[in-house]
Order: sequence, then structure tokens, then C-alpha cells
Amino acid sequence: MDYQEALEYLDTFVDYEKSTTYKYTDFKLERMQKILERMGNPQNNFKSIHIAGTKGKGSTCAFMFSILKNAGYKVGLYTSPHLLNFRERIKISYVNDLGETRERLINEEEVCKVIEEIKPLTDEIKELTLFEVYTVMAFKFFSDMGMMFAILETGLGGRLDATNVVKPIICGITNISYDHVQVLGGDLTRIAQEKAGIIKEDAIVVSAPQSPEAFKVITEVCKQQKGRLYEVGSDFACDTIGQDLSGSFFDFRGIFDNYENLHISLIGQFQLINATLAIAIIQLLRLYDIVISLIAIKNGLDSAYWPGRMQLVHKKPNVIFDGAQNAASAHALKIAINQLITPGKSVLILGVSKDKDVEGICEHLCRQQSLIILTQGQSKRAMDVDTLASRIPRFQKVIRKTVHVEQALKLAVENAGPEDLILLTGSLYLVGEAFKVLKTINFSPSAKG
Repeated sequence: MDYQEALEYLDTFVDYEKSTTYKYTDFKLERMQKILERMGNPQNNFKSIHIAGTKGKGSTCAFMFSILKNAGYKVGLYTSPHLLNFRERIKISYVNDLGETRERLINEEEVCKVIEEIKPLTDEIKELTLFEVYTVMAFKFFSDMGMMFAILETGLGGRLDATNVVKPIICGITNISYDHVQVLGGDLTRIAQEKAGIIKEDAIVVSAPQSPEAFKVITEVCKQQKGRLYEVGSDFACDTIGQDLSGSFFDFRGIFDNYENLHISLIGQFQLINATLAIAIIQLLRLYDIVISLIAIKNGLDSAYWPGRMQLVHKKPNVIFDGAQNAASAHALKIAINQLITPGKSVLILGVSKDKDVEGICEHLCRQQSLIILTQGQSKRAMDVDTLASRIPRFQKVIRKTVHVEQALKLAVENAGPEDLILLTGSLYLVGEAFKVLKTINFSPSAKG
């Protein structure tokens, strides 16, 4: 099997990430349990740290992966969705010939090898989804490569998510807000119940700050499972020192140690919460007699990279890509921009998926824009621009419609000067497509002064 054949094989599985017509109950952990048991349960061959929540999961995972990598451990990272290539979902750290710790994605040859080895089982077990196959691939690859740790991000929800077959040493719950309400439920209590479904018996759990409804659920599940619950904001906290477009400096206060003058390159106050959650989990590894040095924590935080989240991709004009796809994420994005940027004017490029809260996103992002450019991604889930336009008339802004992200970026540049801001958001799928065409955009010559 060559790589193209491997991709074609993966395309034979149903991809719920590109569909809005499924039910959450379509997910069955029994399929994952059956195939993994037939494989010898590779997910039991490494120590798992499992992360659920609505926003901040990927950033939190990226911080932990970078810290453990800098501490010299063999660690795998499994996240979703990807921006450009599905191999981004499966990453490992390794030591090169010079003794230096590096990271890399699963390569094409390894993709082929893993698929060839699991294919007899994936052919036999019916109704496997593409995400389930990706997850099986990650577990097998991490096991084959001898990873000591695996950082696992849930794909959707938690209780029935394909990753929820592991027995994690620590669970992390990032901020829970409204998203995927058609699938997970229309109130925070029901959504939190699904997210908290990753909490196992005797679990060690760390939660980011939550709404009262969500935190009540997490507390109740921890009691039921006889777990130990720690909170960011009480057991662990951070104090901001300073922020700009290069990142943030902060102090950390924990139950074992306090750390001063830490730095992250990811932008926005909300990333400090994610970083604090990540450090808290790293510090709690001491409960397993695993002590991570301060230098590994500092270097890991500083070098952590998580593209497409409040990412400054160009200056003069400032161009920011962010995957905000619900009201809470849009609100956090607005606050970050207001804190860090004072543009002459602001141009918004917006494209969303069909099942997203358009009004909630626009309530936070559309009011401060000089121009709104609507576009749509190439995914089948993308909302067409006419439907999107019909959902935001009350914001009474100048609105232009485009059918492709490249066209939208070029139009934004034509209407932005060097001191202005271009913000592209609404979907990580859109952000991924924007990265693909970024090199074709000539920012300076066409920009208006």
C-alpha cells in the first residue's frame, strides 16, 4: 500500500467532521473496545492524559506536549481537527542522533504501515467512523513507538468520544460553553455531563474556571467516581505580568511550587488559563512520582506552538487567523484583540459551518468592524454566504460576499491600510484553507493607506 492508496482507504469511512446530519448516539464505544481488544489494547501501553471541554483543549494539549518533550520524555499528541494534513493529528517527540529532543508528525510511510496492520480488523468491524480509525491509528503508533505519555484531546463531547477508552492518569476539563448543541444538548448541564464522561473511577481531575452549572456537574461526577478534583483559580492560579502580540508573561501559583516570569507565545488572556491548566496537570504528575523541572516547564511553554488560534500571520496590516466557532470563543477573541490591538479600522472575514451559532459569534465580532467579508470553506459543512448574510442583517455593516477564502483575503487587503486589522475567523476549516493560500496574498502594495 502506498500513501495515496492509504488516503483512498481512509476516505471509505464516514467522516462526521464533514457532516451535520448525524446523532451523537451514532457513536459507539463498543466498536473501539472491540477493535482495540483484538489488537491487544495498545492504548494501555502508555500513560494517558485526557482532555475534554469546549474551547482551549488543543492549546492545553500543546502546552503539555511541549513541556514533557522538553523534559526528555517520549510523548505522543493526538488532537483534532487538522488544518492542512490529517497527519497533524498524530505527533510524537523523539531524540535525534545529537541527543536533542525534537518532534514530528507521523510520516507517510508510517501511515501506510499502520493502516496495513489494522486493515484486517477495520474491514471486519462495521460502521467504524473515520475519527475512530484515526484514533486507533494513533494508539497503535504511540504504542509501537514506545511513548511513555500520550496527550489525548477528545474530538466531540467526551462520554462517547472514541478516545474515551483509555484509563488516564489525569483528566483535564477546559472551559465548557455552548457548542454542538444539536448533538450534545441545549444547556450547559447536559453539555457538561457529556464532557465529564471522561472522568473514570479514582480519577485525578483538573478543571478550568467553569459556569456554576458546569462546575456542579463536574463536582458531582467526581464524587460519584471517587475522584480528586482540583480547580484553576483556587488550587492553581496565574498572575499576568504583561501581554503583547508576541505572547504573555505571567507568574504561576500551584499546590507544590510557584513559578515566576513564565512566557507563552500564544496570544490572548484565554491562553493563560489554558497554560495554567496545563502546568497544573504537569505539577500533579508528582502524585505518580514524576517531577518535571522548572526549566522544562519554562522552555516547554515558551516553545509551544498551536497554529490557527489567535495567530498573527502578518504585520502592517495586522492579519490574525483564529478558529473561533462559537459565542464564547468569539467573546474571548474580541477581548484579546481589544487588549492588544488598536487598529485604524477592522476588516472581518467570516465563514462558519452550518451548525454554528452565527448570531452568537457576530454579537461579539461584527459590531466593531468597518467591513465584513463573508466567505465559505470548501467543506460540505460550510454555510453558504447567502444564508450567512441572511443571518446578520441587524448588525447593519458594510457586507461583501465572496465564494472562496483567497478572494476574501485579497478583498480585505484592498480595503485595509498598514495600521488596520484583518481578522479571519469562524471555522478552523476556513483557517486551514487560508493557510494554504497565504503565500499568494500580496499584502503591502495593494493595501490602502
